[in-house]
Amino acid sequence: MKQTPVLFPEFSFDITRDKTVLFLGSCFSEHLSTKLEGFQFKVVSNPLGVVFNPKSIANFILFTEEQLLNENFQRNDVWLNWQANATIFGYSKDELISIIETNRSIFVEGLQTANVLLVTFGTAWVYENLSAASVVANCHKQPSSKFSKRLLSTQEIVRHWSTAIAHLKSIQPGLNIVFTVSPVRHIKNGVVENMRSKAILLEAAHQLSEEHSQVSYFPVFEYFMDELRDYAYYGTDGLHPNTIAVDLVWEKFKQSFLSEKTSSWIKEYQRLSLQLNHRSLHPDSNDAISFANKARREMEDFLSS
Repeated sequence: MKQTPVLFPEFSFDITRDKTVLFLGSCFSEHLSTKLEGFQFKVVSNPLGVVFNPKSIANFILFTEEQLLNENFQRNDVWLNWQANATIFGYSKDELISIIETNRSIFVEGLQTANVLLVTFGTAWVYENLSAASVVANCHKQPSSKFSKRLLSTQEIVRHWSTAIAHLKSIQPGLNIVFTVSPVRHIKNGVVENMRSKAILLEAAHQLSEEHSQVSYFPVFEYFMDELRDYAYYGTDGLHPNTIAVDLVWEKFKQSFLSEKTSSWIKEYQRLSLQLNHRSLHPDSNDAISFANKARREMEDFLSS
């Protein structure tokens, strides 16, 4: 089958194991962060859980701790936060405050030693809390009457994120920010509405990369729309990329962001991991015990070198 190849850019910086890599945004960023974590990279990913819209993602950076904690509210016997995913919760107000403060401090600490932040936009459709007149990251199953739905504009995203970029660079001047747009289809809004949303996100990401130094774009969305335009690369719902697609993106990610030395390190780590996780048919035999001990020593020596 004929494919339309998507050219991925060459970046002027590398992702290395000695620098923290930060991830914010849509669930697609989780796939990449999980890959890096599996290879012993220093990763801080989505401190407030998966967040889809650009404004709420930026709010995590721009809000003071007091502003963020003011977004806490109680639903029955569970405490939640309007700027966080439902996976961030507490059974008391103090428990939720502790979780948010801890996760935020981990991100800020990681920012001090990070050279890359990858931000994945998921949708430009947002819900505004009518009582607070603010965009929420998650409606937390509250009645629809509490919200108004609207589409963010490109200008609004660029303006909000330009402020966030300036704030990030004031803390870590050497930070490189990479924007991506998630290929996941948000069709609960409608197919046409999803494409309108993606168009806004794409234009905003490109404007930000053109207007700010150390800001760039990684064409994941285009890769799926052109080179991988087949449902064979999606899960059973036809909306989310499957493991085959994620592995293909990972290969593109490695080519774009990892040096030859780092890629070689990953290959050797994979080899040693397979050796270490080998399961013998006769685990208590002398040969099996000797093999397991040798594999463990080799991995320990490799990681300490």
